[in-house]
Amino acid sequence: MYNPLFIYGPSGLGKTHLLYAMTNVLLARRPRPLVVLAKGEDFTNELIMCIQNKTTEAFRDKYRRADVLLVDDVQFIAGKVSTQEEFFHTFNALFEVGHQIVMTSDRPPNEMKTLEDRLRTRFESGLIADVHAPDYELRLAILRSKAEAVNLRLSDEVYAFLATKLKENIRQLEGAIKKLKALTFLSGAEITMDTVSSAVPEFIRPEMSDSERAKRCIQLASMFFSVTEDDICGKSRTAGIKNARNVAVYLIRQTTSMSLKQIGEMFGRDHTTILNSIEFVDKEMAADRDFADRVGELLLEAKA
Repeated sequence: MYNPLFIYGPSGLGKTHLLYAMTNVLLARRPRPLVVLAKGEDFTNELIMCIQNKTTEAFRDKYRRADVLLVDDVQFIAGKVSTQEEFFHTFNALFEVGHQIVMTSDRPPNEMKTLEDRLRTRFESGLIADVHAPDYELRLAILRSKAEAVNLRLSDEVYAFLATKLKENIRQLEGAIKKLKALTFLSGAEITMDTVSSAVPEFIRPEMSDSERAKRCIQLASMFFSVTEDDICGKSRTAGIKNARNVAVYLIRQTTSMSLKQIGEMFGRDHTTILNSIEFVDKEMAADRDFADRVGELLLEAKA
């Protein structure tokens, strides 16, 4: 009914879990359809290997015979010419015979700047669903479920405290429960509010203001690229400093509610220049997995 289905949202909210759940349901059916589940990066790497080994026909046969194709992190095909060409034809081959295509991404198609327009329009032709961070009630339910699964007893007060403080994603909730369970296993101590405060201090830091977090982003970019904070905020256009500035801008945009104009004022630049910096980092992340991983690590630190 909805083909293609495009699911997007930040990391840690369960997009990959949804694909595995779909796969499990499909494989349990009789007769079972041919289901192919792949990551965007694996699709690219597999294509490269098949081109080198001259086995592209086998590659095409694998993907174009699928009754259901599930692609996780499809954003990683953006910016890769041969991969996009192959995916375009695979998409068309499946779509034309009514076979289901499901994709996940960390951003919607219109924000994938290096994605070819012909793919973008196809991705947008079905149902686009965004996955949000869980609200308080859902965070509370998840915490209770995770704690019950590892036989960890917590008071209502502790549950409420954790559900209030942990807002980013489900992995954060799970990490806190695992840490508290390890504490009780090692010490045998009962989990109290004081225990939580000492055991998971990373979860109870006071909220930073936008200006404080922006300064933290600049500091992180400064340390990572080995340039000074003054360099990042200054006028220099040398490659190393410009890259650090672009990443700092990207981090600020991702971790604060500041507008493009407000960010521009910090760097003495207009909102168009700031937008160009953000788009540059997006493009580099799509084209270079190592760079994307490094920026991702900085983003986690900036949010902490």
